[in-house]
Amino acid sequence: MRYIISGGGTGGHIYPALAILDQIKKIDTDAKILYVGTPDGLERELAIKSGYDYETVRVMGLPRKPSLKSLKSAAVLLKGLGDANRILRKFKPDVVIGTGGYVSFPVVFLAQKKKIKTMIQEQNAYPGKVNRILAKEADKVAIAFEDAKKRLDTSKIFLAGNPIRPDFLNINREESRKNLGINKEEKVIVSFGGSGGQESINDAVIEMLKENNTFPYTLYHITGRVYYKEFMDKIKAEKIQLADNINIIEYSHKMPELLGGADLGILSSSAMSLAEISALALPSILIPKEYTADNHQEFNARAFENAGASSVILEKDLNSNTLYESIKNILDNESLMLKMKECAKILARPNSTKEIVENIFELIK
Repeated sequence: MRYIISGGGTGGHIYPALAILDQIKKIDTDAKILYVGTPDGLERELAIKSGYDYETVRVMGLPRKPSLKSLKSAAVLLKGLGDANRILRKFKPDVVIGTGGYVSFPVVFLAQKKKIKTMIQEQNAYPGKVNRILAKEADKVAIAFEDAKKRLDTSKIFLAGNPIRPDFLNINREESRKNLGINKEEKVIVSFGGSGGQESINDAVIEMLKENNTFPYTLYHITGRVYYKEFMDKIKAEKIQLADNINIIEYSHKMPELLGGADLGILSSSAMSLAEISALALPSILIPKEYTADNHQEFNARAFENAGASSVILEKDLNSNTLYESIKNILDNESLMLKMKECAKILARPNSTKEIVENIFELIK
């Protein structure tokens, strides 16, 4: 069978696409696969690195308010539809899968017009604009949050969760802590704001460390590469002495091990990060980024809060005091920690990728 997948702009659209493709390859060993993305997006780098053939379409996001940029976006979209038409004629897919981002629109939209089978995979509780449009004509729509159902104009929905890396499904907590040099008595926090970092979390952590010289927990704080120097400069300017239990990292390739050995996660509420911490049954404090499209991170965070798995602090309410009190409230309360772990585990969907791929096969059998 022949498969096209398209999604990009951020890792939240790309990593699910790659997980789906890897699962397709396991089952359909003769699969012909093509990833469609932008000429210079992150999806190009990651898809090619993963060994997939890659074609490009020209596209740019529409501004939220009408402007001269709207005309430019429309002109580029017309070119992108031409690119997509060429790709579909040449590759002749049996199915086209979209995982979101503006790049997925041209090829999925045209596939629908040509009566080629299509599936949409939506990661967030509040679906993105492109997926809200494409879901109307899609043959199947995979969602990760029950809340997304009421915001999509289709009946062809199934709840599957978000596909995550297998590394998060095979973590041994004791082994992770041993590798990190963590003893049984330590309460461990891992804080981060997505792969790029989050300035509001960085600032709150600096103030928290300044006001609590004897911070009683082990902390691994990931600043994000772009913020690392600024973070450390502020630490120095504030004359904060970092004790042995405070670990400041710019980026980590060992997130499964770090989170697997943690007692608490502090993070923004990107859909993929939430899928990962639920797979690990990790209690969390969620700090949704305010500037995300349609404020979708807060919708994600509230879904986890309502399920009892997380505590939410909005960026406008975030400071050293609200963060520290929330940390203490969880880590000093064993029964609450246990309840949050159980609730997070209920939200986990370890078979997400398999469910999605099974539904893809149903479309084209």
